[in-house]
Order: sequence, then C-alpha cells, then structure tokens
Amino acid sequence: MRQSFWNLTVAGVVVGLVTLATSARAQLPPNTNVPNLSGFGVPLLGIIAEVSNGNTADFELFADGQFDFVDVETLPQVGPIFNSRSCGSCHFQPALGGSGAFINEVRVRNNNAGGPVHIFASDNILRLGPQQQGNQTIFPSGVEATPLGCQITSPKCNLSRCQTEEAMRTTFANTLPICDPTSGAFLSGKNCSAERQSTPLFGFGFIEAIADSTLFNIAANQPRSIRGTVKQVSELGATRVARFGWKDDVATLRGFASDAYLNEMGITNPDAPNERSQCALNRSQFGVLLDAGDDPEDTTDASGRADIDRFADFMRALDAPPVLAQNASATRGSTLFSSIGCAGCHVSTIQTAFNPAAFIPKTTGGVPISGSLNAFLGNETIHPYSDFLLHDMGALGDGITSGAAGPRMMRTSPLWGVRAKSRFLHDGRAESITDAIKLHDGQATNARNGFNALNATDQQAVVDFLNTI
Repeated sequence: MRQSFWNLTVAGVVVGLVTLATSARAQLPPNTNVPNLSGFGVPLLGIIAEVSNGNTADFELFADGQFDFVDVETLPQVGPIFNSRSCGSCHFQPALGGSGAFINEVRVRNNNAGGPVHIFASDNILRLGPQQQGNQTIFPSGVEATPLGCQITSPKCNLSRCQTEEAMRTTFANTLPICDPTSGAFLSGKNCSAERQSTPLFGFGFIEAIADSTLFNIAANQPRSIRGTVKQVSELGATRVARFGWKDDVATLRGFASDAYLNEMGITNPDAPNERSQCALNRSQFGVLLDAGDDPEDTTDASGRADIDRFADFMRALDAPPVLAQNASATRGSTLFSSIGCAGCHVSTIQTAFNPAAFIPKTTGGVPISGSLNAFLGNETIHPYSDFLLHDMGALGDGITSGAAGPRMMRTSPLWGVRAKSRFLHDGRAESITDAIKLHDGQATNARNGFNALNATDQQAVVDFLNTI
C-alpha cells in the first residue's frame, strides 16, 4: 500500500491549480463545433480557496488520493483475476477521474456468482523467462505480455488455469450475444452478455452528499409513466439509497472504491477482504510469486486510511464538470430538452443535504470527513441532469439482474460533462449524442419520439445545449 507522499511543499502546485480551478467554475466561452474540455478533473473550488489562504489539509487528501489513483499494482498483489492495474487506466477521459475510451467490463446474464467477468489473470501475464541484451540480464522474471496477457474475451486466447475457472464460474463464452431483454430469446431464458464502460467520477462528492429522502421525493413527484425506482442496498452497516454504477449498486464512495479495488484489480481490502479466486495462490512463474495469502492486501495505516479511503478522498473532492456559456442555439435547446420530456428523468437541479457528514461513512480507520469538506459539499445546488433512479429502458436495458435492478432497468446517467465523452450509453454503442438519444426506449420512448419529431435544426439545438452542461 502506497503511503502519503506530502510534506507540505505544495506551493508550486497550488499556484497552477488556483488558476485552473477558478477558470473551471467560471462560465467558459460559448460552445463551438470543437468541445471545450478545459477545467475537468480539478478539486472543489472551496479546497482551492483554502489553499490560497494557507490551509492545505483537504488539498493534500485530494492529491494523495489522486496519486494512489494512478498507482500501478503489480504481482503478487494484483489479481489473480482482474480487469486493470490502476484506477486511472479506466478513468482518464478527458482528465483523470473521467470515463474511458473503451469497454472495460463484461457481465453475463446467468452468472450467479455476481460481479463482472475478469478479463485478465495473473497466470498469463509473464512470458519468455529471463532475457538478455549483450552482457546485461533484462526482464529477469520474464516479459509482461501486452497488454496484460491474452484476454478471456479474445476468441484466440488459450485460457490459463485461472481464466478457465473464471469462464466456468461466470458462465462466460465468446459465443454469447449481447443481451436484448425485449427479445424472444431472452424471454425464453437464453444466456447473453453485456458490455460496460466506466462512468466519469466528476462531481461524485456532491452525488454522495444527496440525502436519501431527496431521491425518494424525486421519485414520488415524477409522473407515473416515467417514475423511477429507488434502489436501497445494505452497505457499511446501514441501509442506504444507491446512486453509483450502471445498475445503482453502490451508495457511498467508500463502497464504490472497495468494490472496484476487488473486482477490477483483484486487491482485497478492509471492506472486501476475500479473494475472488484461489487459482494462483502460492504459485510462481519464472520465479515470480503470482498470488500470496496476505489478505487483505490493502490495510488501514496509522492515519486511519487504506487505499480505498484515499480513492474516496480523491473522488469526493473532484469538482463537477465546468459549464459553457450558451449561444442562441443552446438556449433554445435547453427549452426543447424540457418540452420533449427529457428533463423528467434527467433532473437538472438537486440540493445536497445540509450536513452530509451525518450519513457519509467514516474511513476504514474511523476518520470522518473534515468539517470544511462537509461544508463545501453540503447545502449545495447542483445540476447533474439525473435523478439517479432506476428506469425501465426497454431494449436499452443490459439484460443483467442486480438486486432490485431488473434486466431492463438502468440508472439515469448524469449528463453534466457529457461533451467530454467519445462513446455513449453503457456499452458505447452510440458514437454521438444524437445516436444515444435515438436509442432510448422503455420509459424514455416518449422523450425519444419527441426528439425524433424535431426538425434537424432543433435537434442540433438540443445537442448544442447538452454540449454546454
């Protein structure tokens, strides 16, 4: 586990961030054909203001978390089954903490073990054995395969022992079609798979700071035809309203970090101390130990924080995406967005709780969020363009059942910062915002039809509006 690297020599970094964060919150120039991506990935404005006044405590937590976020895990900690080796490898577009430019996760309908299919395994990372150039021995423990060994999803992959076990555990096969929960094949029980890309993390601290009661009230006030479903989960010793993940599986940032550390990187931690597999335990390749029985691998240190707490610190302190000034087309698009029904689920304005510290969990070592960070996140008016509820999305559903989230149900994705994405919807099937809207289904059918009924100029106006929020 990486330890804190700060020693209060932050002056040089702070000067640049003060300028960057200040410009991020100010309205940026009007939208053009080239999206303005300035200001993504910066800390909360209140944290930057603190630093300029000589208080660096919250900024150091943000920076420590950011440092851990890009740390690359190595054998024998990573795995034995995993999807990536650092948080930043899946959350980087257009800045650290964003989305990804590729599919990083696969789910299978008939997987009763839960969780994603793990694409890589520690027992096929290394190849060749020791290598030499001249008189020098390089790569004494073998060469790491590119990217991380053959992928379980590759039709030509000669599956390793761990991957063979994973395929059996999850019922994954390369022949599984993409799920269509409205199809006859699905309704007859046929197995299928769903692909997912990572979600952007900007503004996650504000989302965590929304009171459960606020989300219940949003659902209660929606028309019955589009009313969302509140999903509650048992997490960290309490029943909480979930708001993170494509199926609303997680309620808190500590829970989000813990789940990702185990499932995406195979790192056991205080909240998820058990390995997904023992397939490589105490096994070696080319003299390299693949997996050790040292769980949990991520432990709480003397400061009261484990890596998962530092990841949560970083996410909690990420500011919401910056907005652009609206030109005439975007202003008209804002009105059209509401009139055709998009705003029914993509709720523009939500108020965070007055005192989020009352329900935001402490670190694994019992340290609460700071009073200043609590003040920055609390009683704040945010504009996420989401209700964070589950909706029946018809054929757009991923076909996966996750607790109360049935195969057709998906969480309403926040639209703030959508201009920073290159692929859209949970599996990247849409190459543009327009395509994404036209693929909506289920409870979003009327809004989709309303958009389709607009002329080309008005459709572009809606897109121009979305590219400003």
